[in-house]
Amino acid sequence: MATAKSLPDGASAIEAWRAIARANANLQRPVAALDAIDRALRLDPDSAQSQLDRALVLEADGRTDESCAALESLVRAAPDSPQLLAHLARALRFAGRDAEAETRVVAGLERWPLDVPLHRMLAEIRWQAGDGARSVARLERAIAEFPGELQLRLVAADLLRSAGALEPALAQLEEGLRRAPGAAAFETSIGALLGDLGRPREALPFLRAAVQRLPGSAPMARNLLPALVGAGEPAEALRIADALLRGSPDDQQLIAWRATALRLLGDPAYDALVDHARLVRVFHLAPPPGYADIVAFNTALTRELDALHRAERRPLAQSIRGGVQTERNLPARNPVIGEFFAALDAPLRDYVGRLDAKRAHPTDRRTLGGYRIAGSWSVRLAPGGFHTNHVHPQGWISSAYYVELPADDDERAGWLKFGEISPPVVGCGPDLYIRPQPGMLVLFPSFLWHGTVPFARGGRRLTAAFDVVPAAAT
Repeated sequence: MATAKSLPDGASAIEAWRAIARANANLQRPVAALDAIDRALRLDPDSAQSQLDRALVLEADGRTDESCAALESLVRAAPDSPQLLAHLARALRFAGRDAEAETRVVAGLERWPLDVPLHRMLAEIRWQAGDGARSVARLERAIAEFPGELQLRLVAADLLRSAGALEPALAQLEEGLRRAPGAAAFETSIGALLGDLGRPREALPFLRAAVQRLPGSAPMARNLLPALVGAGEPAEALRIADALLRGSPDDQQLIAWRATALRLLGDPAYDALVDHARLVRVFHLAPPPGYADIVAFNTALTRELDALHRAERRPLAQSIRGGVQTERNLPARNPVIGEFFAALDAPLRDYVGRLDAKRAHPTDRRTLGGYRIAGSWSVRLAPGGFHTNHVHPQGWISSAYYVELPADDDERAGWLKFGEISPPVVGCGPDLYIRPQPGMLVLFPSFLWHGTVPFARGGRRLTAAFDVVPAAAT
């Protein structure tokens, strides 16, 4: 900021303030982000890019009406930009104007029938409205009209896979590979989908072919890992994971696959890596000032979280089933949610404070003595709902805070489980269960496989969660 203030050149100063705004937005500091972008706009009030940056910060901060107004103005000034239209549609959805968002996106696709972000946006709108796999009907029409546009097939397959329509997704990919023999993108996508279908042995030839075509590609190599684990070849999976981790030592997904391979090999290094006794920790949140107890606070938090859960169905790409998840960070400017974040500080400092940077363990060695919340969300599950098993690839420490729980007598129904991978593999079932309670906070390394045991009866299950990354101690 000191450097930006001293820059004499207008263009350099504008770019500096925009960079500072982006950094603050990524740090979830919307006030500081707006201040920086406003400085850029004072230097160039007509900058469409700075105006867009400001609108996106407003959206991320939950100021949806202001964001929509700003984006609508930008779209009027630049009606030939599908990118601006996609941003506006997203803001309209957050403002509860889904029908208007859909109308605008449909009209946009009539003008730009090959635009991938608009197709994704329309599929998400229609999926959450309850259209199921038919949410990609407009995209399938574009594929029929432009069969040579192979990127559309990849996008359609990805959306269908997220919707659980695995066989139609596979058909799209197989046709794409027929039209583009040897295309690594189709080979690796087919391999991943066959893994989802429980056919890892069939997946391996496709995945190996993609690696041979792009031998230096880390993404192609890592796509082999789930199929190797599923096909009973953990030694090769471990070798590949170790090689990839040399280039990306903090990649939580790679660490998760390494842990899985160690477990299948019976290597005692698995227990040292997951280290449940030390690294999976349970806290009971203290009620913020002004609340009689944690029940009173959770009642207030429930009201605020319910207001954020507008969709009828989960976001397409999320791991939940039978429930919904918020699609952006929980708004810290909301007083109750701000109190929730403040109440997290003591347990997070306790957790981080017990890590030891001198250890070689991938969680300990990253510690800088402090933390930063990098993302936050809420999940609401109905009876029959659950989290599929997953990890948090971009995190360091992950969490679950229990706001409201169903009354269910079934053994372990609704419990948090660790260790079971997805797709399931013999020998990698759950190796730790935690019975949740309202007011309970669970913190654990982001690379641990975790999910939820389905529950059949009782009320709903409401949680708030977040990912933490290292920061310097304050």
